[in-house]
Amino acid sequence: MIVTADSAHAHATQRRKSGNGWHTTFIGENRRTRDPGAPEPDDATLYPMAFLVEKDPGAVVHPHFHRADQYQVVVAGGGRLGRHALAGVEVHYTDAYSAYGPIVAGEDGIAWFTLRNAWDPGARYMRDARAELRAARATNHQHREAVASCRCRTRRWRR
Repeated sequence: MIVTADSAHAHATQRRKSGNGWHTTFIGENRRTRDPGAPEPDDATLYPMAFLVEKDPGAVVHPHFHRADQYQVVVAGGGRLGRHALAGVEVHYTDAYSAYGPIVAGEDGIAWFTLRNAWDPGARYMRDARAELRAARATNHQHREAVASCRCRTRRWRR
């Protein structure tokens, strides 16, 4: 299956201001773009989604996990993801139910694409969702996380 998205359409119809940046949906739907009351797809359903997250300088995304496997591809700016410095192009992968973070935007902010192949209802923030994480790990989910870096020169992020 090939899925494409037009950036002009996404910016015009799917871009929304978040607490400390912007969120633009390119492919699929998420909890904020779905019709209210629509049933969630089950875990076995192929559900591609791609969205761009742009965070302001100094923004913090607290440690959390998701119910779906995901890739995050840093495309602008920099900062830190947990103990990993982010600068240039970075690819971060986590399995479902793998907690990570915090993500801290640097002085130029940070922007990344999130790519998933399954429905996810949104971030589950640590401390509050610790019991859900432990229950998932007790059944069949293990913590898997990887970061790959390209220390190539990139343009400074400008909005």
